[in-house]
Amino acid sequence: MGLFGTKSTDEVLREQAERLRLAEEEAAGLKARLEDARELAHHLDGERDLLLAAAERLQPGMSPLALAETLLELCFKPLGLACFFLALADWEADSLTFVLYHEGGRARVHPSRRLSERAGLSERVLESARPIYIRTLEEGLAAGSLLTAAEQATGLIPHSWYGLPLGWGDRPMGLLSFQSFQRDAFDADRRRLMDALGRMLALCLAQSR
Repeated sequence: MGLFGTKSTDEVLREQAERLRLAEEEAAGLKARLEDARELAHHLDGERDLLLAAAERLQPGMSPLALAETLLELCFKPLGLACFFLALADWEADSLTFVLYHEGGRARVHPSRRLSERAGLSERVLESARPIYIRTLEEGLAAGSLLTAAEQATGLIPHSWYGLPLGWGDRPMGLLSFQSFQRDAFDADRRRLMDALGRMLALCLAQSR
């Protein structure tokens, strides 16, 4: 031991070890924040690229089916979707027609139905003219979600369901639905992106009519 009042070698080593530990914790925290920033930047870049591609490829004059197929091609994998559909409403004829219904890795024929039957979530979106977000399968069933034949046969049923009306006013021209097998898959930012894609599609549909 040195003179009275000086620190022992053990104390000095302990302090050095503590400073090193704190520095390592700070460095780990900075690294985590950097990774979060990089992930956010990558996420924002992906959203920007998707919107730019949609603005370029969704054009007035395209048929509803061509518009739906183009949007499906653009967003199915980037958004991690399990199911996607475009349905158009004919309020005078009281019918809801599914232009494109993609599930189980392929397009399927989905029968039209009467709007007045208020059979499922799609009709709720159209009647309210507001988006509806379902976070879990249980929530969806309680809200009146209808299972397709493929879902009943395979048991592969999406948990997350986001339906948004197309157009303006109290009688939308139709709706888009994005679905995922993951619970609560679409956060607020992801839903805003989907809303933007829906507005682009609605503009094209309106100008094509």
